[in-house]
Amino acid sequence: MNRSALCIKMLQILNAHDFVTTKELASRLETNPRNIIEFKKELETSGYMIESVKGRYGGYRLMEKATLPLIQLNDQEKQAMNEAYSYLTSHKDFLLIRDYTLAYEKIKSFMSFSNHKSDVLFYEDIKMLDEGVYDMIRIMEQAKKESCSVSFEYKSLHASKFLPVELCPYEIMNIQGEYYCLGYSQNRHDFRTYKFSTVRMHNVSILDKHFTRDLDFNVNAYLGKSGLMKDEVIETEFVITGKNAVLYAERRIGVNPKMYFDDQQNLHVKTLFEGKMNAMQFLCSLGASCQLISPIELKKELQQEIRKMMENYE
Repeated sequence: MNRSALCIKMLQILNAHDFVTTKELASRLETNPRNIIEFKKELETSGYMIESVKGRYGGYRLMEKATLPLIQLNDQEKQAMNEAYSYLTSHKDFLLIRDYTLAYEKIKSFMSFSNHKSDVLFYEDIKMLDEGVYDMIRIMEQAKKESCSVSFEYKSLHASKFLPVELCPYEIMNIQGEYYCLGYSQNRHDFRTYKFSTVRMHNVSILDKHFTRDLDFNVNAYLGKSGLMKDEVIETEFVITGKNAVLYAERRIGVNPKMYFDDQQNLHVKTLFEGKMNAMQFLCSLGASCQLISPIELKKELQQEIRKMMENYE
């Protein structure tokens, strides 16, 4: 791709987003980050005003959105649009599926698409998003956009009753099919994560109290590497036998897993789990086809859990 084409591509990217980091621009354009500065100068010479943001996460923002000529999608891009449509419509927990479908149909009306069906069949046995959860998320989204605090009653896993919460909502996230809100808790004076659930969360309402978002806030500081909330990291080593050895060799287990088969086709795994509960749930789910080697402390807790399970079936 020549220099002029790269400049036009950079303009398209900036016009489609509010802010783009230098690293991301360089990656999208498959060029050196130093070249981005030169492309910016050429675009400004052509009359486009681009704001620069310095620092570690610095990048660029187009000061005024431009009306660009309609560019046709190539065959690969059309296929990607079709498969994304098939994939998202198969995921019943996708919050904005109705809005996405309308947007997809509008794009199709401007461009020549053959058939919106994908050659790939996506099937997900995922529960429908509960209407109560949907309403709570919508309220939280509105509060976030208007920088308003919210109040609700919440019962955590370890609590015996519902407690009042006042929260400044920062981010709404979908993690492994479940929706969460990450925000600053006025009660705990710290950032906390709350799960949207009709079982855990009641009476969500927007307060007539505005908050100023912390400019240094970075959502990645509160997320784990596996996409879960940050928790105690446990390094484990275990062996999986039988059919499960083949099944789990095809999956990603924990964080940074290292796996290999021995001569008996047993799968040896070394990996990190974020949170003891996650480790216990995974190991118990494998039943007799898994043998935990380390850590010893977790092995003892697992033995106690198995004894309790046996008592339930005596």
